[in-house]
Amino acid sequence: MQYQNHQFDQNSTSQKPLNQTYTVLGEFEPPARSASADGRSEVAQCGEVSATVDAPLSLAKTSEGTPPSNTVPLNYNPKTFKALRYGIDSLYVSYPGVIAEDWDIKLNNLKEQAQSEDETQQALAQVVIGQHIFEVKDKGKGRFSYVLVDNSFYLQASNGKSKALPMAYVQISSEYLAHVGVEQAEKSLQFIVNTLGLVHEPANVSRGDLFVDFCADLTMDSFDPLQSWITRTQSIDLHYRYNKFSGWSFGMGGEIGARLYDKTLEVEKKSRKFYLHDFWKAEGWDGQQTVWRMEFEAKREVLKQLGIYKISNLLELQSALWLYLTQDWLRLAIPSPTDSNQTRWLNHPLWDDITQVFNSDKEQQKLKRFSSARVPEDERLFVHGLGGITSFMAREGIEDLGEGIGEYLHQAKDFHEKRSQIHGAGMDEYVTKKVKSKNRRFNSINNRQDDFSD
Repeated sequence: MQYQNHQFDQNSTSQKPLNQTYTVLGEFEPPARSASADGRSEVAQCGEVSATVDAPLSLAKTSEGTPPSNTVPLNYNPKTFKALRYGIDSLYVSYPGVIAEDWDIKLNNLKEQAQSEDETQQALAQVVIGQHIFEVKDKGKGRFSYVLVDNSFYLQASNGKSKALPMAYVQISSEYLAHVGVEQAEKSLQFIVNTLGLVHEPANVSRGDLFVDFCADLTMDSFDPLQSWITRTQSIDLHYRYNKFSGWSFGMGGEIGARLYDKTLEVEKKSRKFYLHDFWKAEGWDGQQTVWRMEFEAKREVLKQLGIYKISNLLELQSALWLYLTQDWLRLAIPSPTDSNQTRWLNHPLWDDITQVFNSDKEQQKLKRFSSARVPEDERLFVHGLGGITSFMAREGIEDLGEGIGEYLHQAKDFHEKRSQIHGAGMDEYVTKKVKSKNRRFNSINNRQDDFSD
């Protein structure tokens, strides 16, 4: 795999003030600053996007977009733009509160089991809350003592001695959001967190990722990084994967970050989220054209300054937030050879299309099938999983699959029979131990269902 990265520094004089765009929704006292995933103030983590701390106090809900440009580049036909899907892709929330004493003890015991050298004990490091079978990790994360994981949530919980941290800090997976939506996902999460302890107030939004997936007949690496992109960040990067251009990134690591990248390539090579293909095809994707994703991640500190504290704020103001991100924080412009003032440069027509996507009230399709279990996909099981058997057949000179599987099991049983004289466990015991270990890792079966000590 080939990877290249090119970084460019933007001249900070191109940044324009934030406080001229949006008005205050209402007067209220913002809540106390929350902690981030590793327990540090989110302001302390702010990297290159220092200008974002001057953001307005809140966003005005508006449907106005940037006026369309009247000069269309010769290499782009705006009629080829097609928005395939948009919304909130990933969500991080925190819950101020205190973990219950019995849950503190229970999670600590499960964490110690996960640290055991005995694989049988490790397999018992699970906890069931509602419909979720969580794997309990052997280590905490940052200043959080406990980590509980399944396909819906990545939950970090503090112990009973912690006073400064929220009780829980949780990432809601993009796949679960695609299945039930933001409100239902957070409602399910509320039940889990309320089970663990006393929650003092509704969830604070610590980070929200907004996105649009689209097709457009345009070469995405044709823009001049120092002219075409007008942004508040000092960092612009081009990325290459698998011998092709894969995208741009802007200000990653700061309070706001953005990416424009080849989503078809990312699905094929990395995330394997092939369910997105069905969403795209329902909106007219031909299965061949490159789908690009424009994605912004906005963290706690800047969200607070924009008036977004709770889930309800985010849902109400997501369109206004998108406009702020695509008008004030980053935009793609048509450089003017006769005007050095970048603020007067017209938007590239592609950017006008991207900016206006969230103005639509069209309901997004939901993922029909979803499981909180993190089970491996069929290709891993039935392609890669056959590797051991095919290697055995080649070694033994066997070409018939049925004969090969039968002989494989026969010799495997003999091997484990001899091995048991040293390790004390035959093939059946070995397989049972491995299945239970994977039950925990895949969230598929509760290994503790016969353990009455819970």
